[in-house]
Amino acid sequence: MNNIKHYVKEIMNGNAFFSEQLIHRFSVYIFSILQFILAFLFLFSRSYILMFLYILFPLAYTSIAFPLIEKKKLLETYITTHIEILILVFVTNVMIGYECGFNIYLFGSITASFYYTFMNQDKQSSKEICENNGRGKKAKTSKKVFLPLVLTSISIISFLVNYGISKFLPAFYPVTNPVWNTIFYTFNMIVVSAIILTFSYLFVWELENRQRVLATQNERLDELAHKDPLTHLLNRRSMDQMIVQRMEQLKTSGKRFTMILGDIDDFKKVNDTYGHDAGDMVLVAVADTIMHTVRSDDAVCRWGGEEILILVHDPLETASIAAERIRQNVEKIEVPFEDKKISITMTFGIAESIPGYRIEHLVQQADDKLYYGKKHGKNQLVANLPEENAG
Repeated sequence: MNNIKHYVKEIMNGNAFFSEQLIHRFSVYIFSILQFILAFLFLFSRSYILMFLYILFPLAYTSIAFPLIEKKKLLETYITTHIEILILVFVTNVMIGYECGFNIYLFGSITASFYYTFMNQDKQSSKEICENNGRGKKAKTSKKVFLPLVLTSISIISFLVNYGISKFLPAFYPVTNPVWNTIFYTFNMIVVSAIILTFSYLFVWELENRQRVLATQNERLDELAHKDPLTHLLNRRSMDQMIVQRMEQLKTSGKRFTMILGDIDDFKKVNDTYGHDAGDMVLVAVADTIMHTVRSDDAVCRWGGEEILILVHDPLETASIAAERIRQNVEKIEVPFEDKKISITMTFGIAESIPGYRIEHLVQQADDKLYYGKKHGKNQLVANLPEENAG
């Protein structure tokens, strides 16, 4: 019971998922049951011919609809349903009269037409769209626009035809008891109202669900476009754009920033000794540690291979403290691999932005200091080069 309540709650929040086949199969069951209920009402109202028809029609209908659902021909399934509604409404109106209100099912089918067509629209694959764009072709107009309009037009025309027939041709077997007219009309009105409300809700649910899916896909695409797939740090292209923005801010507002370029010590030895899987684990561990150490407004990117570039919104003195804290935290890392633990250290070179510097010169400064640190012991940060090494 709790699971049912939870699922209903998820549905109301738009989180649960309805498969298209399940919705169609459920719809066929409901429509068939509705016809059987009407068959009982026809029995009690002594409309025996309609009683037999409303027993035979759902049997024929389900024998066609369910195989179509199994073959995933879902749009054809709904068109079959729409045709049966047209036939049943016409036959019922001719047999017992327009006053019983069976014509209003045609309006209920309009909402269903838009919902089912939208849900079952034929989508072009990304490959087809790319091919069409490459050939300068426009994508074909979707069926979701025209088909429901056609089905709606047919329903409206059918309504008018039934109404016209009722004015010029009396019913063959009219319901003599006015109470039954009221019962049929009330029953049909309640059912059609429920149909309209249900499919309106489902239509809104589908729209919201697809918006969520698109938002998730966009987030993934943004992740692929701007982040390194292994470490989930910014990629080099994104960092290049960010450096350009920071340099522009430096020109206009004088707001300084510092570039910290780090490299994992003896990373090639890790790959050679333990394999590339272990190397990937080391990269991920380093990336996670740095991301948990820096502030939210600092930027961290995988600059290339085992190099990590960090942009800090501080001048050199403050950034040096942050870099030392990162170095110490990385030094504490022990990556478990098989029955061993891999220790890690990093060397850092630091360069502060100066108005008038080119980006290449700033990166080169950080790289020179990193190289000096690598050459003179590793596992350190170099903020200033000795005079004889300063370029």
